[in-house]
Amino acid sequence: MEIFLLKCSSYRILNNEISKITKDITNITSFSLNDVTLRDCLDDASYYGLFAEKRCLIIKDTKYFGGKFAYEEDSNLLYDFLSSKLEDLIMIFICDDIKKTKDLTKKVIALGAKVIDMSDISEDSMKELVTNYCQDHEIKLDSAAYDLILKNSVNNLDIMIQEIDKLSIADKHITVDIVNTYGSKEVDDETFNFSNAVVAKQFGKAFELLDVLLKNGVEPSALIGLLSSSFSNMYMVRDAVNHRLSDEEIAKALGYSGTGRVFVMKKNSKIYTLDQLKEILLDLCTLDIKIKTGYDPVYGIKEFLLNL
Repeated sequence: MEIFLLKCSSYRILNNEISKITKDITNITSFSLNDVTLRDCLDDASYYGLFAEKRCLIIKDTKYFGGKFAYEEDSNLLYDFLSSKLEDLIMIFICDDIKKTKDLTKKVIALGAKVIDMSDISEDSMKELVTNYCQDHEIKLDSAAYDLILKNSVNNLDIMIQEIDKLSIADKHITVDIVNTYGSKEVDDETFNFSNAVVAKQFGKAFELLDVLLKNGVEPSALIGLLSSSFSNMYMVRDAVNHRLSDEEIAKALGYSGTGRVFVMKKNSKIYTLDQLKEILLDLCTLDIKIKTGYDPVYGIKEFLLNL
């Protein structure tokens, strides 16, 4: 049995990684633990047809390898199954969080599980992924156009690829002029006002602005991307402060043009603990994946706000 624990903030990168693991495998079954029980998944994994063939079971929304709770009964059931070493079976767990210090995680790694954590995508990795995508689809993307699309997409890879797909219909050679003529503009002041209201927990204002933005056709994925950017910057700045970095050192490490943004992030993050910021980022990743797999985006965002 091959076991993989996957965590990723990008739906596209996640799917690419799954495609690599499942190459040449046709018998693939996918479950979400939001819809079925763990026992249902394991019962399916135990079933084999008349013909021996390699098969893969993908279990999404897996919470057993991270978080604060042990889920003792399910964790024991899962470990016993994974210890059975069934042949010709690949188990892929899409995880909300992965903590290598957690008992179950340590035990499953000892069985040979491979941990693939792609939750943090560096600027260089993002550029490489976009470059490879453009090459595969015979798209020429100018450097200045890349920077503009990155800015307009609030550093969200999935939104970037969607934007490149759209722009390439107009012209396979994407320039700044093409982006300005046919592309989505940088999120406007009203969108940033929404993000600021959410961060400040001004929920009345946030719900009011959300309804306006959705009515005006703003994509839910763009709003999630903006919120993810806001909370991730707050998390990084708070963590840097805890490590006794100066404002100047933080600005340099995070690529900010000055210390003004550091001051804003420190101010905004005062009402949160570092653990709370981390949990919020995990919730946003989960929401992004759920929406891209069919969950109602409007309900999903409102549910996130209510649980914040």
